[in-house]
Amino acid sequence: MSFHEKSNALMLGAIVLVYGAYFLIVLGLPVMSGTDIDVNARLVMSNGLMLGSVVALVAIAIIGHILITVLAPKDADKHDERDRLIEMRGDQRGGFVMAFGALCGMGLAMLAMPHFWIVNAILAGLVLGEIVKAVSKLIDYRRGV
Repeated sequence: MSFHEKSNALMLGAIVLVYGAYFLIVLGLPVMSGTDIDVNARLVMSNGLMLGSVVALVAIAIIGHILITVLAPKDADKHDERDRLIEMRGDQRGGFVMAFGALCGMGLAMLAMPHFWIVNAILAGLVLGEIVKAVSKLIDYRRGV
């Protein structure tokens, strides 16, 4: 496994873990408990959780990349044409999903939905775009593209 493939797998796991927990806390727990979602209270709570999720993601990325680099220091600086092609293809595929999420957020704004739903729709589009990008890259690395 190359450094870039390990890095991509690390980031995919971190994104799924951090934002899975975020969406479970913000949306899943109220739905599972059968209570209505108070969008104003949830917006205030989600603002703090959103900042915390960014900090957690950055911390996981830094620590994980340090560990990957320490375990295989010679691989850290290697780039080739294949890595660039896989990165470009992953960005393209993830970008389509991200654009769809942005359009959904714009649609919610045009329908005058509460800010809570707009913000979380945009965040979900960003997260899903990154997941599609990372999964696409992992598939391309495994297939040998």
